[in-house]
Amino acid sequence: MLDESTWSFDRLVEDRDFRFVSRHYRTGTPDGLRLVRYSVYREGSFGVHIEPDIHQFTWLDGALLGVFADDEFSVIEPGQALWIPADTVHDIAALGPGTMYCVYLRAGIDRADFTRPRRVEMTELIRGLLSHLSHDIGTEAGLRARGVLLDAIEASSAAAPSVRFPTHPVARAIAEAIVSNPAHRVSLAKAVEDHGISPRTIRRIFLAETGRSFQQWSSAARLAESLELIRGGVSLDEVARAVGFSGASSFVSAFRNHYGITPGRFRAGRAEF
Repeated sequence: MLDESTWSFDRLVEDRDFRFVSRHYRTGTPDGLRLVRYSVYREGSFGVHIEPDIHQFTWLDGALLGVFADDEFSVIEPGQALWIPADTVHDIAALGPGTMYCVYLRAGIDRADFTRPRRVEMTELIRGLLSHLSHDIGTEAGLRARGVLLDAIEASSAAAPSVRFPTHPVARAIAEAIVSNPAHRVSLAKAVEDHGISPRTIRRIFLAETGRSFQQWSSAARLAESLELIRGGVSLDEVARAVGFSGASSFVSAFRNHYGITPGRFRAGRAEF
């Protein structure tokens, strides 16, 4: 759950830390859209909240975006955006100055990939549509752009969450050991035995430097190592064991939660990471 150890960003203050422009295209109706473009001047967040019956699509141009959603903290690079489904407790934080675009749409969109938080690769089409919608283009043009935007988000490959390595020498050594031998699992307490540092300190370093808890980072790194094995036609049981999972069932579940698709769909070539 969200607490001070996992989310400690200062609140952004309107007209001091950011300014915004809001565009409304039949807002409040099932086929409407609201776009808000924020000019953000410093690092900070907007506060934990929930949007009942409202989906949100967010992109930060110019800096990393920190996102808390579904009880997880992740870092989104400028080449990626995030879809946040309605009724998801969340917060978003700019990790530096930039231009943030937030699109709000009524729930009820009948598209399978829109039911859970999902990273989206930012294409030139999506970038152009967000810029287009941020100007006062009129209701009819806005609603036409809405349909194209939804199609573009759905068609865009789910973006693979990047595995960012820590820079602290001990944390880096532990991370590299996991990647070099993902099948070998040891406890964090065992991994730090010869380094004169506590597991708690390493957990804090991983969170601060990678945007993920140690457990989340380890899982992400192992899943990233599985991609080439899957592409190569290795059976899922063998892939699972090779990257440190107990079996295919637990591996498939973790893969789907992380990438938003099953290993089978990935193998079939329907996603490119």
